[in-house]
Amino acid sequence: MRQVKDNDRNAGGSARGRVLAWLVVLLVGLVTLVGTQEPEPPVVPWFETRAPGAFGDTTAAASQEWAVTFRVDALVRLPLLIAKIPIASRENVGVTTFLTRYFTTDRRTGVRAYEFYAASFPDRARGLNRLGFLREAVVIDDTGIIETAQFGVISSEREDSMAKVEAVLDNDAELLPYSVVDTLITTAGADSRVLQLLMSGQWDTAVELHDDVRPRWDAEEPTYTRHLSNQNRMGYETPLAFFSGLQVSMQAIANAVAAGEDPRDTERYQPYVNNSRPFRFELRRIARDKKRAEEYAREGWVENPEALRRLEYRLRDARGKEVDRFKLWVELRAASPDDPFPRPHLPVAYEYEPAGYPQGGSRVGRSSYISVTTVFRVSPSRMIVTSTSSPG
Repeated sequence: MRQVKDNDRNAGGSARGRVLAWLVVLLVGLVTLVGTQEPEPPVVPWFETRAPGAFGDTTAAASQEWAVTFRVDALVRLPLLIAKIPIASRENVGVTTFLTRYFTTDRRTGVRAYEFYAASFPDRARGLNRLGFLREAVVIDDTGIIETAQFGVISSEREDSMAKVEAVLDNDAELLPYSVVDTLITTAGADSRVLQLLMSGQWDTAVELHDDVRPRWDAEEPTYTRHLSNQNRMGYETPLAFFSGLQVSMQAIANAVAAGEDPRDTERYQPYVNNSRPFRFELRRIARDKKRAEEYAREGWVENPEALRRLEYRLRDARGKEVDRFKLWVELRAASPDDPFPRPHLPVAYEYEPAGYPQGGSRVGRSSYISVTTVFRVSPSRMIVTSTSSPG
């Protein structure tokens, strides 16, 4: 009996040894596999796959392009009854550039690409340290706009207290939070990948900022992602981002004015998507501005002064809450609704009142306090239009 038990023990030990040997082989193979796997390739922004070479130092040839550079001035206004009276101003507190390029494969299809860059100078803008850089690619086929891709960098911090303003002014090298946003909007929905960064410095152009940020996009994983469903097109009809949505809105307004209609009745709202969240432009007011029309005509900024209008917009979220407001002075031009590549409406000037930005004030008596509003007025300093023959 003892001999049988020994044999059984030997047989069991041999079986366990074979199992352990196989486990060692599997573990070695797994370690080898993990060690030899290629690293995941970086995620290419959707904008670059839709409009490769649209902007940058080595750009592709465009069918048409337009560029405008603006100077930013600050104007402090004092509310008085129903008007706001200018009481102080400061010139050259920031810079803004806007570039539009069309890439047409024929008369009906192609890509409309937009690039916007805006930066404030904190030491001249009462501590406001805002940075905005956006590129958009609108893809068009025979059926119309099928998708819009957006890639951009925006300031994540808003100076909503004087303590934050003073901190910016005291430390020019302070690391500030920025969000790099990569979004694709289709008729079915929108997806965003967002990388949050801390950076310091100032950039003079969109290309400089892009070239600094782009390697970090390749090296780091997105901080978070977001998805917006547009099932049955309940959220929006056309897949548009901010600038493409604004262009569609201004073109619809121009067509309504040419038809003798009040665009607030027919084209009041224009939905768009930002970071996979639904928003809409609301046209609150449209008016002539004779003084500005004469000024811009003298400077050569408009072709038809009679077509200049001041458009007052509100930006609202999905709940209807106002999130921002601005005014545009633009020369309206009607275009056929069937034209997929109408000439873009480049604002001649605009005014922006930052939401959440701390405003100043003065005390009157013991309890009354009169607030003042800071408005950033953006005026043209250079405009370039380049046209080449379109294919087809």
